Amino acid sequence: MLKLKKTNTVARKVKVRLPTENPNSFNEGEILVRFKISTKDEIAERADRELSDREYIGEIVDSVEGLGDEDGNPIAGDAAMHEVYAGVWSAYLQSAIFQEYHEQYGVARVKNSKTSRGR
Repeated sequence: MLKLKKTNTVARKVKVRLPTENPNSFNEGEILVRFKISTKDEIAERADRELSDREYIGEIVDSVEGLGDEDGNPIAGDAAMHEVYAGVWSAYLQSAIFQEYHEQYGVARVKNSKTSRGR
């Protein structure tokens, strides 16, 4: 039996790859993003609105963990969300977050659409 436990958010690891001054190396790592759960109707309605990337992120992300400043000090809470919204690396962070957000639903759809080997 699949139990449909009510929850408002899910945590997903998001891989982020940032360029460096050296074209052959990257700054890579994972952040933990807590996504807000959306129904299919909410996803469709959100797609119909002309939201900026910042507005869209604000509607789908509850929190971000795992960011650090250049000295290795953790960036947390509102400061972490500011980095996602408007920090120097926001374009890369937002892109990675969008990709993971939509992938979570795409993977679920593919897995639920495959025929069972037992049939």
